Amino acid sequence: RRSAMSPILANKEVYSLIREGIPVQFEGADGKTEHETVKVIDFNSPQNNDFLAVTQLWIKGERYSRRPDILIYINGIPLVFIELKNSNVIVQNAFDDNLTDYKRDIPLLFNYNAFCVLSNALETRVGSFTAGYEHFFSWLRPNDEAEKVDRSSISGEGTSLERLIHGLFPKERLLDYIENFILYYKDSTKIVAQNHQFLGVNKAIESFKQRKAKKGKLGVFWHTQGSGKSFSMIFLARKVFHKFTGNYTFAIITDRDDLDGQIYRNFLDTNTV
Repeated sequence: RRSAMSPILANKEVYSLIREGIPVQFEGADGKTEHETVKVIDFNSPQNNDFLAVTQLWIKGERYSRRPDILIYINGIPLVFIELKNSNVIVQNAFDDNLTDYKRDIPLLFNYNAFCVLSNALETRVGSFTAGYEHFFSWLRPNDEAEKVDRSSISGEGTSLERLIHGLFPKERLLDYIENFILYYKDSTKIVAQNHQFLGVNKAIESFKQRKAKKGKLGVFWHTQGSGKSFSMIFLARKVFHKFTGNYTFAIITDRDDLDGQIYRNFLDTNTV
């Protein structure tokens, strides 16, 4: 149960087992002790996994039972929490009145949680279970970060949740997001990639795959101010290290001393180096 651990450390430990596999030892046919790693999710072949969306499942806590709207299970592990509201209820109520209560009353559920979704159809937000509501973000561009988004039209038509489903919930994308776009900062905060970071990093990864044909020139990853540049570079470095064989070196060059310190600390505090 990991009851002696803080929620963030319990979640981090479970996430590491999901991402890296569970070390086991057993007696082989020759009687010798063997060591292997058991993978609980096949991240490379979505068809080898079991996906299940469960609605209105009662979960028993120490004192209260709670019933989340939707839980997404992969191989029996409840990885995604979704709370839905009527369109005449502001989406923040899903955070204040539901997610907050569930974290208090059924905390074991969140040992396994990868990320949370809150929606009233007019507005849909994604975030980690440790985030305050102000750090839950929209996911409006399914395929292209440069796509023009008409927020008023999306709200008027109530299609924000559909955009998230098409952009993040195809099985291959969902597995990619869970495997490569989750960070733990200083063991106190869980960070999940935003829409533009997920799309941008994966475009850079596609360029990386073609680096020989491109003669090593991968292109420009353009950011606006405050959009999480250092975390995008961390997601990129981590995915390259995790998914490609080779001994790669990343040179991070900045034009200000304070940025040098900031990006160094971010790489360090997320255990990327």
